[in-house]
Amino acid sequence: MPNLKTLPTIDLDEWVTDVINLYPAKVAKKRKRHMVVRKDGEEGKNQQIEANVRTVPGIITQRGCCYAGCKGVVIGPYGDMVHITHGPVGCSFYSWLTRRNLFKPREDGYNFLSYCFTTDMQDEDIIFGGEKKLRAAIEEAYKLFKPKAIGVYATCPVGLIGDDVQQVAREASRDLGIPVLAFNCEGYKGVSQSAGHHIANNKIFEQAIGLKDKEIEGFTVNIMGEYNIGGDAWEVERVFKKCGVKVVSTFSGDGSYDEMCEAHNAKLNLVMCHRSINYVAEMMETAYGIPWIKVNFIGIKAMAKSLRKIARVFNDPELTER
Repeated sequence: MPNLKTLPTIDLDEWVTDVINLYPAKVAKKRKRHMVVRKDGEEGKNQQIEANVRTVPGIITQRGCCYAGCKGVVIGPYGDMVHITHGPVGCSFYSWLTRRNLFKPREDGYNFLSYCFTTDMQDEDIIFGGEKKLRAAIEEAYKLFKPKAIGVYATCPVGLIGDDVQQVAREASRDLGIPVLAFNCEGYKGVSQSAGHHIANNKIFEQAIGLKDKEIEGFTVNIMGEYNIGGDAWEVERVFKKCGVKVVSTFSGDGSYDEMCEAHNAKLNLVMCHRSINYVAEMMETAYGIPWIKVNFIGIKAMAKSLRKIARVFNDPELTER
């Protein structure tokens, strides 16, 4: 934002009026409450911005919407899934590489993280429905890439016209023989992207976690609420490897579908971003008896403290020494 002190000739109240007049009257009334004009000598006086309200369909804000939280934050980092945004192309572009989630291709060669798929809904799809277009998109994606799983993400127009993405996903999963996970994460749900976190994580818990039993020896953990922004998850795993701790699954930076399904085999859950995923750790503790602790790997002191906390949970002399 420019320094307003360098713009002394502008009437700031008039400037705000000019901005909100670009919106329809009802939207303009809401958006005006999201703006605060700061004038010389008035800093700190009644500086309140009404932001904790539901997202207005079609208005992209800096805070993100429910769709951004679901597709962009939680599910999007899974690099071996094909992700299809059911909606206008603008919504898909909004979530395409806006976060620096990094993914290393596994030995099986799957890597779709750099791709962006959308049904590109047009006016006629809004009028007559977009389910047929979604079915075609899922089939095309499967034929082209043969992914392990497909994610489908509903945007605002889809919720407003009532496309049944869940039914389309069930039929596609039956016909193609792979999991097709549908998320009703229309952007206007909730007051921010946080609602999208819940929608994504609940679906993961219901339809992925627990599907693949696997005996994994040693000290095993899941890292939860770590999205590998810039490769930080890899650094944590490097340190864990030296300590002798095995990461079963990361939710969801550098995560894979198979690892997601095997997460219930870990012996301990480590929660980093508490708000985005702590309830999954609680559900896994209830369902699978896996304890969880809060950790912080930002900085040397926090890293050391968290490593010692992990060692205390496993209570093994050799691990503690390392």
